[in-house]
Amino acid sequence: MTDYLTQEAIASHIEEIIKEHIGTDEVLTPETNLQDDLAVDSLERVELGIKLEKAFGIVLTNDKVRNVVTLGDFIQLVVLQVKQQKGEENRV
Repeated sequence: MTDYLTQEAIASHIEEIIKEHIGTDEVLTPETNLQDDLAVDSLERVELGIKLEKAFGIVLTNDKVRNVVTLGDFIQLVVLQVKQQKGEENRV
């Protein structure tokens, strides 16, 4: 699944997952603050991290997920992990 994903596709999919998780149709931007704008607490961020792991076939550490503040932070984290994992798969 991750072989053909662009950053835009990843961002769009993350936005869909977050909207579904919190039950909103709000327009989200990379600057959307998860806690202040969407009332997502640290436990929900970890839950979202698990959903993103499953959706993209990656591993996200809880420490990194807990440090996520905005939607853009989640996008950067997932894009980085997808690229790292793809690089590791190419070395095998």
